[in-house]
Amino acid sequence: MDVEAVLDRLMNAGVSVWLDHEGKLRIDKGAPEDIKQLVREHKQELIDVRRAQDFMNRAGIRIIRLPLGHLALAYPPRTDMDELRWAAGMLRMDSMPLVINDEDCEWISPEEWRRRQVARIFEGYRRERLRTATAEAEEQPILRRRRA
Repeated sequence: MDVEAVLDRLMNAGVSVWLDHEGKLRIDKGAPEDIKQLVREHKQELIDVRRAQDFMNRAGIRIIRLPLGHLALAYPPRTDMDELRWAAGMLRMDSMPLVINDEDCEWISPEEWRRRQVARIFEGYRRERLRTATAEAEEQPILRRRRA
């Protein structure tokens, strides 16, 4: 039985496993004995998966959709690449491409991204109108500018 099947059984049974502050694997007290035995049999795999998840969360690793629709792992610039590769392998994400997120880990919702894109477009239009108005004002004869 692989670790995914173990995690599925835990989820179906409503039982949680986690790492305590010392890195020891813990399980809900009310877990059935067969689930506890299953966790004992796959203890190291469960510890590795939880450590990998903790690393991904702590380091700010995110799954993003690339422009052509594929998924990638985005990581901030000073990420420990060896640990990232290990965690991606443990979580079976090692086939995903790695991309650098150099936006200082600023993660925004799709709605906020759309709002910013619209604001950026309108700012471009405003600058273009201002540039055009300035150029037209400079082309006017000097006497005409003084009357206006």
